[in-house]
Amino acid sequence: MIVCGCADRGAIIALPAPDQKQEQEQQEPQEQEPAHEWDANRGKIVTPSGAGWTSKTIDDGVTYYTYTSTGSTKLRVYAVDLDLSKTQYDVKLVYTRPDRKYPSQVFAETPGAVAVMNANYEVTSIYIRVDGSEQYCIPNTIINGTSVPNWKSEAAFVSDRHRNIKLDYFGSINKGKTIQQQRDYYSSLPNSTSRDIISSAPMLIDDFEPVGLDFCDYTLTDAQVKKLDSEDLNSHQRNRNPRSAVALTENGHFIMLIVDGRSTTSVGMSARELTNFFVKYFNPQYALNMDGGGSTTMLYWNGTEPVMVNRHDPARKSRRNNGTNMGLYIQRK
Repeated sequence: MIVCGCADRGAIIALPAPDQKQEQEQQEPQEQEPAHEWDANRGKIVTPSGAGWTSKTIDDGVTYYTYTSTGSTKLRVYAVDLDLSKTQYDVKLVYTRPDRKYPSQVFAETPGAVAVMNANYEVTSIYIRVDGSEQYCIPNTIINGTSVPNWKSEAAFVSDRHRNIKLDYFGSINKGKTIQQQRDYYSSLPNSTSRDIISSAPMLIDDFEPVGLDFCDYTLTDAQVKKLDSEDLNSHQRNRNPRSAVALTENGHFIMLIVDGRSTTSVGMSARELTNFFVKYFNPQYALNMDGGGSTTMLYWNGTEPVMVNRHDPARKSRRNNGTNMGLYIQRK
């Protein structure tokens, strides 16, 4: 109680209690501005739509999207979106070594396959664990046939071979991480929750932060980039190429996406362009670039037969086969 004196020194006057509602309003915290620009994307569910987009349901909880650009830059994108709440599906890696196979062969030999996409860079540059068995542990510190430091394992697709998936961003040489630190980290992930692991780069989106925008050194001029080895990250990821990528949304959807390239109908994307594309049309919480270029391939089951969605490199007489392929599979019960 607050008191004060008056002419009658023997009297004590009690002041009225403060208005509690007013006091609470005065103490109400002000709405905080997002700490980062990308924080504004939290809680926003984005479904691809608008000019250039088509969509169709290819199975319960599985949607197939296509995008054809309507502008002057030719572009074609294909994506399969899986609702991870659907318990009849598993997401897993298929390992086909020592006999390397085309994704179409893998699809045909996998009962219940819904979609399959290429996954890996050359195995000497990455970490691979399949169904709990470690196959490769980033053998090389430089990329095959070059003197380029190995940058291809800064993050990884991690799965329990069911629907618990993580896109784990650890870091790479341009983020101060060593190859040995990467080896130790991926090897330490527990088999109970990490039955399948395949490392890749660059991470495009990490908890909504578009880290893929700054993976490359954009202080380099185009003329300087042209002089680099094609495996240098600043050539490999700054130039437009066919792309393959995976993503996870905040509301529990897993996305496999490919970008056609090196053709008259689609020029491909850089890592920065792919990052922006994901943010605009899918707003995933996490996204990771996988191997692209001549390996970029996706197939899906249309109800009667598998459909190969892209033929990005008509100059090639055959599709490139891959030792490891990522697929979505229906688990028949």
